[in-house]
Amino acid sequence: MTITRSGNLSPDTTVHRVGGGSVVNLRLKPIEEELSPPGISVFLGGTPQAAAEQLRRAFPRSSKWRGRQVVGTTTVAAVRQVGFDIMPDPTVRFPNHARLIHPAGVVGFVETNLENLSRVFQDTKGC
Repeated sequence: MTITRSGNLSPDTTVHRVGGGSVVNLRLKPIEEELSPPGISVFLGGTPQAAAEQLRRAFPRSSKWRGRQVVGTTTVAAVRQVGFDIMPDPTVRFPNHARLIHPAGVVGFVETNLENLSRVFQDTKGC
């Protein structure tokens, strides 16, 4: 599967991954592998704290998001420099939602690529 890059996002747009930018948190889950194109959820713009708070407000009863105190932050340009891309994927609850994808699809999420991707994220704790 070949996926083309989305060119409509400014390279300096901030990208946030709730849970942090570790390789473990950047791996595709089985359900994410089934998406078209496959990818992981991220938020665009704002601050790391705002990204974490968005999830807590949308899912106030979920203990999953209450425990997420780390948010990884990078930019669209940095993601693209390591071979991945960002595809806007707004939802009713999250108009700034996007998907971090790889042009090769699932096979692009191999360990070496994820290690390179992880290096471009800066984690903020206590969000």
